[in-house]
Order: sequence, then structure tokens, then C-alpha cells
Amino acid sequence: MRREYGIRYGPHLAAFSVGYVLFSYAAVPGVVGDHFDVGYTAVGLLMSAALASFVLVQLFGGRLVDDRSTVGVLLGVVTVNAALAVVMDLTDSFALLLALRGLWGLAGGLAVTVCATHISRVYGGPTATWHQGLNGGMFTAGGAVAYLVTPLLVDATGWFGVHAAGAVVAVPAAAVLWIDRDRAARTRPETRTREDETDTDGTSLESEPRRRADGGKPASALAVVRSPVVLLAAVCNFATLGAYVTLSTFVAAYFADLGIAGPLSAFALFVASLGRLGGGIAVLRPAIHDGRVIAGAAGVGAASLFALLVGDGIALVVLPLLALAAVSLPFGAVFKAASTATRRDGTAVAFVVAVGNVAALVLPAITGHLRDATGEYALPFALMGGLNVVAAVAGLAIARRG
Repeated sequence: MRREYGIRYGPHLAAFSVGYVLFSYAAVPGVVGDHFDVGYTAVGLLMSAALASFVLVQLFGGRLVDDRSTVGVLLGVVTVNAALAVVMDLTDSFALLLALRGLWGLAGGLAVTVCATHISRVYGGPTATWHQGLNGGMFTAGGAVAYLVTPLLVDATGWFGVHAAGAVVAVPAAAVLWIDRDRAARTRPETRTREDETDTDGTSLESEPRRRADGGKPASALAVVRSPVVLLAAVCNFATLGAYVTLSTFVAAYFADLGIAGPLSAFALFVASLGRLGGGIAVLRPAIHDGRVIAGAAGVGAASLFALLVGDGIALVVLPLLALAAVSLPFGAVFKAASTATRRDGTAVAFVVAVGNVAALVLPAITGHLRDATGEYALPFALMGGLNVVAAVAGLAIARRG
């Protein structure tokens, strides 16, 4: 019998493609400005449009998969992602590009939610956390590759390929999901049996049964967002994702102030990818509760950010990268905790994604304002450090409810 390549690897390929399309234009802001005759403020709106849609789509995104298979939804999302990636490179109107980025953001944001929900249904226990971290790592790796590849593409094409290259990875993602469409029932909510926990080649798909904090009882959407574990996971995601996006956004400018140049945005995203993978590895051997992974990583992130307030010399170079890796590490554990807290796993994940992306929208803007007002990053570092202290406490609370 064949292996379930679509069910296993489709979400990871999809995440890489979405990450590529989200970040690709940011690798060539000057090219965007010249091609559309706009300034850097307008260029920044392209990211804001996508992230705002990441938040808005969560209003209904979770409900799409609460009671149905994730395979069909993910296949549709991947196809739309690929189509819009190509269309965005065919327009010469900035207003239309901005609208298309917003429209694409609905697909991109839905992909994040569906991927996390899909993984929570296919795997359980520490293996689920590992795959959630891997999925997040593939998302940031897509962005990192985009930062390296996009400048080379525009040198050859002038513009086309900035977004469209992301469709290249979407094609195999769609292909393997299409091949496994007849096994979509494997990704319906609460339909798995113990026989489903072993793949056709005898490989265990999960190391322990999936247990939900609410005992698997039906819950309304309002009850889901009132779940203590879901709320705590959302707090963690607000702090850690907000810090990750902010640090990734300003890392090049920060190091430029120190006189350090190079492909730092790509490097920062690769660091974040390794951090997310590390979070998944941390819970495998020995088994560590997801809440403790969150608390430990957020604690290291907070300590690194606060240390930057008094650091000097090489510490000013090392500590931001350590903080970036640390705040990236809890990604898988946060989504695992949320998805297993209630039967309505899609709604729970959607809520956590929405809260995290609110931080991704707000914190970089606050950081930019504080940097302009004070001429330094001390206040933003203190703000992000304080938020990660809160995330560490929330992680311990999740562990106590474990």
C-alpha cells in the first residue's frame, strides 16, 4: 500500500509556498518602488494588506474545517495561492497589486490555520508538536529563500517572478494533496481509530492518543475562545509571534546601525526556521510538556531582550539572534496546545492565529514609531521582553493544566 505523501508532506510544501509569497516582494523594495512609482510607505502597505487579511480570514476560517476534512480545503487554498501569485506579477497597477495582496492574504491566512488543524488530526503527542514546528519552519524558510532568490529573479526579468516563483512549490503541494484526496476522511475531526495511528509501512503516526482538554465535548465558537488553554495559547502567540515578526522586520536596520551589512533578512528567517524546528525537537526526547517548552523559550527570549538594554560589544550582535530563535521556538507547541484544547480544533487554531497576527500588524508599527522618536531600540526591546515574560507565565499555566 502506498504511503500518504499528500497527508504527510502536503501541508509542509504549502507552508513553504505561502511563506515565499508573503515575504518575496520585501526582498526588493526598491524594485517595487521603481516599477510602480511609489514610495516606501506604499511598499510597506503590501505587507499590511496581507497580514490584515490573515486576521480577517480567521473569522470564518476555523469553521471551514471544524466539521470537515482538511485535505480538500487545503488543496483549494494551495491552488488559489498559486493562481494569485502568478496574477500579482501580471499587473502594472499598484492599487490592483495592493488589492490582490489583500485577497491573497485570505488564502495565505487560511493556509496557516488549515495546516495546523490538519497536523493536529494526523499526529498526536510530541510527534504533533514536532510537525507543527516543522510546518512553521517551512513557512519561515520559504521567506528566507525568497529573500535570496527574488533579487536574482528580478535581475533577469525586471519584475515577473517576484510572487510567481512561489507557485513553483505550490504545484507539488497541490499534486500530492490531489493524489491523497481519496483518503481525505483520515483528516476529518475525531474520526481516527487506534488502527489509524500506524502508517501502511508500520511507521507510527503518533506516539500517544490525542486527548482534548474539554474531553471531546461539542462546544460553541464562543466557548472555544473562552477556553482557558486556548486563551493562554493566544497570549503566548501574541507575544512570541509579535516579537518574531518585529525582530525579523528590523534586523537589517538594526545591524546597519552597528555597521554590519549582508543578506541579514534571509539569515534572520533561517534562524527563525531553526528555532521553530528546535521547538518540535525539544518535546520528542525526553518528552517535555508543550507548556514548559513555551515557558522556557519565552523566558530565554525575554532574558535576551532585556540583556540588550545593558549589553555591549559582541552581545549586541548575538543577543538579537538568540532572541529571534527563542521566540520562534514555541510555534509548534502553541498550536498543538490550542488544537487539542477543544473538539473545534479549527476554530481554536483560527483564534490563536488571528491574535498572533494582530501583534504582527501592531508591534512593528509601534517599534518603528519608538525608534523614530528615541533614535534607539531600547523601548521596543523592553516592550517585547515584557510581553515574553507574560508568555512564559502563560506557558507554565498551560503546563499546569496539562
